[in-house]
Amino acid sequence: MSTPGEHAPLLVGLDVGSTTVKAVVIDSADDTLLWHDYRRHETRQLETVRDFLARIEAAVPAARRGDLRLFATGSGGGSVAEALETRFVQEVHAVSLAVEARFPDVGSVVELGGQDAKIIVFKTLEDGSKRKIPAMNDKCAGGTGAVIDKIAAKLAIAPDQLGDTGYLGHTIHPVAGKCGVFAETDINSLQKQGVAAEDLMASLFEAIVQQNLSVLTRGHTLQPRVLLLGGPNTYIRGLQECWRTHIHALWEERGVDWDTPLETAVHVPEQAQYFAAIGAVAFGRSELADDPEAGRYPGPGGLDQWLAGQRTGGHRPGGAPPLVRDHAELARFLREFQPQPWQPARFSPGEQVAGYLGIDAGSTSTKGVLLDPDGEVLAKAYRLSGGNPIEDAVALLAELETAVLRQGAELEVLGVGTTGYAKDILRDVLHADTAVVETVAHAHACEHEHPGTDCIVDVGGQDIKLMFLRDGRVRDFRLNTQCSAGNGYFLQATARAFGMELDDYAEAALSAEAMPEFNHGCAVFLQSDIVDFQRKGWQRHEILAGLAAVLPKNIWLYVAQLPNPADLGERFVLQGGTQHNLAAVKAQVDYLRERFSQIGAECDIRVHRHCGESGAIGAGLEARRLHRSEHRRSTFIGFERARRLQHHTVRDERTRCRFCRNLCLRTFIDVATGDVTDPAAEANTPAQTSVPLAPGFRRLIIASCEQGEVEDKAAMQRIKAVLDRDAERTPNHLDRAAREVFRTPEVESVADPLPQTRLPGLLGRTSVRRRAAMEYRRQVRIGLPRVLNLYSCAPFFLGYFTALGVPERALVFSDYTDPELYRRGANRGSIDPCFPSKLGIPHVHNLLTRKHRRRPLTHIFFPMIKSLPGALDGVLAAQACPTVPGTAEATHAAFRREGDVFAEHGIRFRKTLVSLDDPALCAEQMRADWGAELGISPAESRRAAEQGLAALHAFHQRMEDEQRQTLQRLEQEGRVGIGVLGRPYHNDPGINHGILDDLQRKGYPILWQDALPRDPATLEQLFGAEVRAGAMRSALAIDDVWKHDFSEHSSRKLWAAKFIARHPNLVAVELSNFKCGHDAPIYSVIEAIIEQSGTPYFCFKDLDENRPGGSIQIRTETIDYFLQRYQADLPAGRSAA
Repeated sequence: MSTPGEHAPLLVGLDVGSTTVKAVVIDSADDTLLWHDYRRHETRQLETVRDFLARIEAAVPAARRGDLRLFATGSGGGSVAEALETRFVQEVHAVSLAVEARFPDVGSVVELGGQDAKIIVFKTLEDGSKRKIPAMNDKCAGGTGAVIDKIAAKLAIAPDQLGDTGYLGHTIHPVAGKCGVFAETDINSLQKQGVAAEDLMASLFEAIVQQNLSVLTRGHTLQPRVLLLGGPNTYIRGLQECWRTHIHALWEERGVDWDTPLETAVHVPEQAQYFAAIGAVAFGRSELADDPEAGRYPGPGGLDQWLAGQRTGGHRPGGAPPLVRDHAELARFLREFQPQPWQPARFSPGEQVAGYLGIDAGSTSTKGVLLDPDGEVLAKAYRLSGGNPIEDAVALLAELETAVLRQGAELEVLGVGTTGYAKDILRDVLHADTAVVETVAHAHACEHEHPGTDCIVDVGGQDIKLMFLRDGRVRDFRLNTQCSAGNGYFLQATARAFGMELDDYAEAALSAEAMPEFNHGCAVFLQSDIVDFQRKGWQRHEILAGLAAVLPKNIWLYVAQLPNPADLGERFVLQGGTQHNLAAVKAQVDYLRERFSQIGAECDIRVHRHCGESGAIGAGLEARRLHRSEHRRSTFIGFERARRLQHHTVRDERTRCRFCRNLCLRTFIDVATGDVTDPAAEANTPAQTSVPLAPGFRRLIIASCEQGEVEDKAAMQRIKAVLDRDAERTPNHLDRAAREVFRTPEVESVADPLPQTRLPGLLGRTSVRRRAAMEYRRQVRIGLPRVLNLYSCAPFFLGYFTALGVPERALVFSDYTDPELYRRGANRGSIDPCFPSKLGIPHVHNLLTRKHRRRPLTHIFFPMIKSLPGALDGVLAAQACPTVPGTAEATHAAFRREGDVFAEHGIRFRKTLVSLDDPALCAEQMRADWGAELGISPAESRRAAEQGLAALHAFHQRMEDEQRQTLQRLEQEGRVGIGVLGRPYHNDPGINHGILDDLQRKGYPILWQDALPRDPATLEQLFGAEVRAGAMRSALAIDDVWKHDFSEHSSRKLWAAKFIARHPNLVAVELSNFKCGHDAPIYSVIEAIIEQSGTPYFCFKDLDENRPGGSIQIRTETIDYFLQRYQADLPAGRSAA
């Protein structure tokens, strides 16, 4: 590198990341670390690099500045390398080089950065060399340092406190790890239930570690030694503890040996935050070996020129047209959408003011309004959530009361309504008259102001709601559940990061003459784009314009996935606090009008004049409706008692519910209003409690089910008795099918007689072998994963094996899906398909680690069901989704990636390809795979398959008979039942997330599409006239709505949609999974079939491993509110004819 008399080069490694800049200076002569620094750049990426360069020059003796060689890495390193005419290395490669140089024995690396996460696994090959297998987050930045920073700031945890925050010994609560914005929402909700900040951070560490272990390992086991790198892993003790805890558990389970203490085996090395920079130096060494001038530092001039060009826009691409092209367009927009100033009502001294209160307790703010008897706003109040919804609401009530009393008037409250996530708590604490789900509240507010609306676009701080209306009622809606990309909170946070108040956002954005084009998607990645655009010279007002422009794309394309808004109608009303931002409004108006102009149509777009308070207005309007229709006297405790409210919250081990094996944590809220005697408090005193209740207080319990809402066992049993009684009247047939399908059916024994073994020669030897194989049938123990199409086809396999003499007790299913089962087994997954197929690995893991340990299994049988019995007309085939058989193959491979786990446990894995639509072929397929081992003859297999198919038919016939009785009761009583359109595995309670149980508890029987009655009388009632008119070939045909269907379950969904659309007592709820390729083509067809008849249709098309409880509750409560009114119009005693 140097010649005699010259200094050895000083190597500068510069890591320009998405949130920080790191740099090291190393003397190549002796590897001495001469200088290093780590700093957040606060979106001023290149300016921070320029400061680093100046400080490096100052730290290096003048005589050696000519020896500097600079090599860059990181997301911003390419621009730096270009400006300084030096060399760049990709960051994963840089980290790998540093690890290989410093720790050649390392088996794995986990690095967390500000907006990225990386895992590198080093595999030792047969020749002793190593192959690195890197993985990095791509579409989502959920499990990264930016999320930790944001939530720590929200919890008011200072950086030095954050570093000392632990994981061990803390109570872990469920927090979404997939999306940082949803993690924040979960944390926000838990905080308001009284969970300590330290427990919340420990729960966040858990979510981040689990997310990265399940997604980024790609099915590989992290091998010791593991290095934890990056800023978060370096500085946060709790994150280190969490990684060690879960990696240790993984090693224990998979039999990985390590011969050092765990702190050494999972290790944070010195300078862990600098490894990418150190790797850039290692890259530089190799470059210098070939080119002694490589990376020579020319001074900061090139970067200064780049920064000068940045300020003048010299590096930026053309970008997109601005939000407004000229003053005339801006004037037209403002004439149409500039909000009119609103003034609170004025009252005369002594005036009697009667009105309704509406309170919207949202996730980030609380809003309140006082309405007059006509529903007009008299006063309104707003405050950011302070962490306790009761205190926020009490403060809000005081503001609303003061707005009247300070003018000398008197206030009479006729009714109080609450909405938002804390609506139920506030209803119970304040004795409000109603708690209305927020979708309905927004619909009320919209319809009151803008009757005839077709679609409400409500964009809040952390959520998006699109509500589709018909005749003033919500007919369908979309909520963001998988991603929170299109939210308004991000716009606010960005403005503040630029040193700008939110009120100034619109003026700045609308003044831009050009703007960068952002890709729609994850908000954290948008933040990275902001840094990139700044580096290219875009100014802050232009960036703000670009962010406003991408908002409607996130709303319609990324979150709602509705590319054609014109299908929804013509009138759109914009609501939610984000609509105060006129730049956001302009972007949405342009987006919608462009979509309509493409089809030669026009749309009517309006902004609610109280867009931020529309939820509170709707709650007040609902209180008004109840007051007028039911002549109710308000139960509100009054302003004085509200001021005297005392409350305290407990959520710890003492509040854990022990009435079932779930052992859920509950929140106890003890409330007193300061009255000497409070009958409600006395009546609410529990007979048994682990948390003493002070005199005068009454207890509210937030629990995950009704049985957890009480403390003593006798009260729980009374609640359970009521629930059981209601379940008889409103059965959930999907839940019943999910249990009945796995019961061993009664079948005839069809086994051949045991062959004689005294026969001579070859015949005798063959008989001995077959007799031994047949006797082995009594010894096998076969585990089956409780997944996919076994939720409809299990009776066939149970019948087949038991008919051959396999004992009933020897056929063992994995447990039902729950979050813990998924979490324990998901780490072997190497791909990210739909959730039902991802469950294959966890269920086989359950068989291996639970069932096999309890009593050894001889086999695990994961049938690859290729086709299914078909009973419909007009279909081309009865194929199963190809992912279903593919899941068995992927699962088998996952457990053999690093050695054959099945062989290690002495288990044989079978994955027989089965065609259930062809009895003869099916019998041969089973015999071909099992015949030799169990001594099954062709004739035996045919008879056993006949028994299995008969058992399968009998199961479906029983389910059909039960559902026919339920339908008859619905017709007689004039009630509504819910027909579920879904695939068999949606009967799995872990996949449907308890949605159907929730709807059942609200009073609606749940019917399974695969068991809708097909008897001649029912088919004649529903389809007879159309068949005779020639509109369809038969009552069981689907080719009148879908011509080319090869998928059996798609065919069944389509036929069931036709059935439900024609039955007056049924409504439709469609279930589907995130990434379901077979459902996607028929979504619109099914919706059209249902809605053409005026039948209500609702859908949950994004079910995944994450259970967004708040969103699900909003949906089910909205469905309930709508169906209550729909059911009231149904006549009793009417059949489907």
